[in-house]
Amino acid sequence: MLFRYMFPSLGARKSRDLYKGDVIFAQAFGRNTFPDSSVFAVGVMFDEFEDDEKTLEWLRSHDFDPGIPNKEIAKAVKELMTRYFIPAIVQWEIAAAFDTEWYRENKKRITCIWPTKERNTYFNTNEVNVLSLQAAEKLGRSNPIEVAHKMQIQRAALIIKKLSGKFPLIPDDIPKSFDEKSLQWWTRTIWACMFREIPTRMYHILTGRI
Repeated sequence: MLFRYMFPSLGARKSRDLYKGDVIFAQAFGRNTFPDSSVFAVGVMFDEFEDDEKTLEWLRSHDFDPGIPNKEIAKAVKELMTRYFIPAIVQWEIAAAFDTEWYRENKKRITCIWPTKERNTYFNTNEVNVLSLQAAEKLGRSNPIEVAHKMQIQRAALIIKKLSGKFPLIPDDIPKSFDEKSLQWWTRTIWACMFREIPTRMYHILTGRI
């Protein structure tokens, strides 16, 4: 597990007992609209609407583009929800990547994780997983299937293990595309991602986040 952690391109070992999962966690990977400095505006709108669907409609009205990786992650989540008929807890970029009609039909099974409305606050992997675990507890679910980009999934899974004491289940089909239009430079190419991911993983070891 630690060996895979130090080589992001290896991803995470797939789980054989995926059917045991009772909830899906989905981690976003980049976005093509709203730089990190402006993401607080999304939190402000959710705070105003206090409704996932209305906030997603606002994003669509502003031509929000979640980017290729998040569309792939949304597709993987949709397939898992359909196959196992379990709920999903997804970062807001993933929710925005769902087909509109499909989302409306399944919104009761989807919990969105929205960013804070505070300015200059980076919504990191650790915080997303803390909120995901809290949401899962409210649903009475405790055995998550983690869906994330191949370059990120091992780190995200180990953070979940650190927080909950249990390593999440990992699906077979892990999204692995990049998007050159992404506003987060480290999600544009594999080399940019490696340049950021490896030091981040070392930092997480030193600070005890995994």
